[in-house]
Amino acid sequence: MTEHTMTRRRAATRARILDAAAAVFAEKGLHGATIDDLVTAAGYTRGAFYSNFDTKEDVFDALFEQQSAYMVDLVREAVEGTPAEEFDLALITTVLERLRPAALTWYLIHTEFVLHAMRNEDAGRRLYEHSARFEREFADVLLLALERLGRRPRLAPAQLADVLSSLYLKALAQEASPGAPPREDFDTILPTVLLGLSEELGPED
Repeated sequence: MTEHTMTRRRAATRARILDAAAAVFAEKGLHGATIDDLVTAAGYTRGAFYSNFDTKEDVFDALFEQQSAYMVDLVREAVEGTPAEEFDLALITTVLERLRPAALTWYLIHTEFVLHAMRNEDAGRRLYEHSARFEREFADVLLLALERLGRRPRLAPAQLADVLSSLYLKALAQEASPGAPPREDFDTILPTVLLGLSEELGPED
């Protein structure tokens, strides 16, 4: 077996473990899940696990980073892939609807990370780093979306990203809570807030 083949197989194993870990952590939480749970869900042995990760916390970190990047990438692809003349607020609503299944899992993982960070200083540092990177990337996408709409933010891009992501997390929290009615108005609230916190570009822009 060539080194290239081994590298590809290892990458595939890592990806499969991360895919399985999303469901395991969402169901059992970081502290409730075990390495055996992860490898069983992925269909691998402990040997395969330890060839890619040292601890379940390593899996959790990698999963959170992967899912956060996926969320931003999906929005970015929708924005960049739509011609400026066809771009409107309805597209944002469509993207939010497409995000919902993945976003609910991401919300559960995010909540687990926050709880872990409150009790572990190192986890708190890692969460801050992940969150700061997510905020920067999300802010870049928001700027592009506003530009396509012929608008600019009324406040710093990072602040706008923080406001909108906080609203999104609140809506996901309600949807993820058993017995709580979903926020059916959220798809209209977020675009409205985006318009309220931005202004039309002037002639000089």
